[in-house]
Amino acid sequence: MKKSITFKRSFNDQLIEILCYYSDDKNKQDNAMKIESLKIENVGGISSLSLDSFDPNLNIICGENGIGKTNILDSIAHCLSISGNSILRKKSGVDRGYIKIECDFNKNQPYPFSVDSFEPRNYKSNPAAYHEELYKRFIESSPYLIYLKTERLFSHKRIDNLNIYEHAEYHLRNLDGVSNENAKDWFIKNELLSSQPYTAKNDKNSIELAKKAFGILNQSYSFSALKQDMEIYIDTPTGVIPYEYLSSGFKSCITIMWGIIREVQIRFPDMDIQDFNGVVLIDEIELHLHPEWQGKICNALTTLFPNIQFIISTHSPHVIQTAEANEVIALSGENGHLEKRTLDIAPHGFKGWTVEEILTDVMAMKDTRTELYREIKEKFDDALDNNDIEAATEAYQELDKLLHPTYPLRALFKMQLDKLKG
Repeated sequence: MKKSITFKRSFNDQLIEILCYYSDDKNKQDNAMKIESLKIENVGGISSLSLDSFDPNLNIICGENGIGKTNILDSIAHCLSISGNSILRKKSGVDRGYIKIECDFNKNQPYPFSVDSFEPRNYKSNPAAYHEELYKRFIESSPYLIYLKTERLFSHKRIDNLNIYEHAEYHLRNLDGVSNENAKDWFIKNELLSSQPYTAKNDKNSIELAKKAFGILNQSYSFSALKQDMEIYIDTPTGVIPYEYLSSGFKSCITIMWGIIREVQIRFPDMDIQDFNGVVLIDEIELHLHPEWQGKICNALTTLFPNIQFIISTHSPHVIQTAEANEVIALSGENGHLEKRTLDIAPHGFKGWTVEEILTDVMAMKDTRTELYREIKEKFDDALDNNDIEAATEAYQELDKLLHPTYPLRALFKMQLDKLKG
C-alpha cells in the first residue's frame, strides 16, 4: 500500500505540486538514509570544508566558538528539504555558495544545494536541483531527516483539550526544526488511545517507547499514570510527582526523545518506530542540561534509537567525554577554511580524558583559566624574574584568594615566593 502527501513549493517562479510517496513495505527500511560525506564551499562563515567519514550512529561536531557548527547542520538540512525558508547565506564577495552531501540512500548520486543570496531568509530557487530526477530524490529522502534546533524552551502547559489531528506535510519542513509545543499533548493523546482496540500496533509501540525514556535517563524514574486531571505522573525516589515538576534538564531530554518518536509516527504512520533508520540533527544538545545530564544524553539517545544516525553540535566537554574515538568531529581552521583535526585518541575514545584536556585539545581553548588569573599569574612571574619581593608578595596574595583550596601548584607558588625572600 502506498500513500501520498501533496506539497507545494515555489520553484523557478512557478508553483509545482509534488507527490511524496511512502510505503508500509518492510523493505522500505532498506531505503533509509545515512549521511556518508559533506562538502561546503563559501556558505556563511565557511569557505571550505570536506568531511568524508561520518559514523553511522553518532557524530559530535565541536570546535572553537563561532567556527560554524550550526552552519553545518543547517547545510545538511538544506540539502534534504522540500519546504521551509532558506536560512543560509553565501559568503561575502563570492557569486555562489555550494553544499553537497552523499548518502547511502542513493549511492553515487550526491545531493547538492546552491546558496545564491547574501540576505538571510531570502529564498531563491535552487539551480542545482532543476533536474527532474534529482528533485525526485529530494522528495524521497526528505522525510528521513529530523532537525531539533535550539528553540527548546518550555513552560508549564495545562491541557484542556487535545490537538488530535496532525498532518505530515507540516512535519516535513526540515529547516523549521521540530516543534516542542505539542509534545505533552501528543503523549497524552497516544496514552489515551493506546488502550483502544482500534489503535494501530505501531502507535502503541510509539507510546511504550516514549514511556521507556524516563527509565533510560534515570533508572529510578518511571512512568506512573495519566490521571483525570490530564497530568502525566512519574514514579521517583521521593514519590509520585507530576511531569511538570521534573527538572528543566530532565524535561529537555524527554522532549528531544518524544520529539523524535512523534515525528516518525506522524510522517510514517505504517512504520514501527524501531524501524526508523534516518538522520537526526540536534543543535547544542547540552541546552538546559546539568553537566551530569550532558554526560548521559548521547548514550540515552543511541540506546533508545539504535538505528538512527545522530549528527549533533555541542560546546560541552561533558558530552564529548562519553564519546568513542570515531564519534567526534573536532574542527579547526583559519579564515573559514576548516578541516577535521587529527587527534591522538586512546582506543576507548575520550572516556578517560579530563574536562580540561578536552577543552584544550579537542575544543581548541587556549587556556581553561580566567583572564584575571592569567593577569595575576603573569604579574607574579614577572616579579620573580625581577627579584621584586613586594610585587611578588602582593601577586601571591591575590592568587591565594583565587585558587581552589586543594590546587596542587599552590605549594609551588609559596615555595617560589619563599625562595625569593631567602
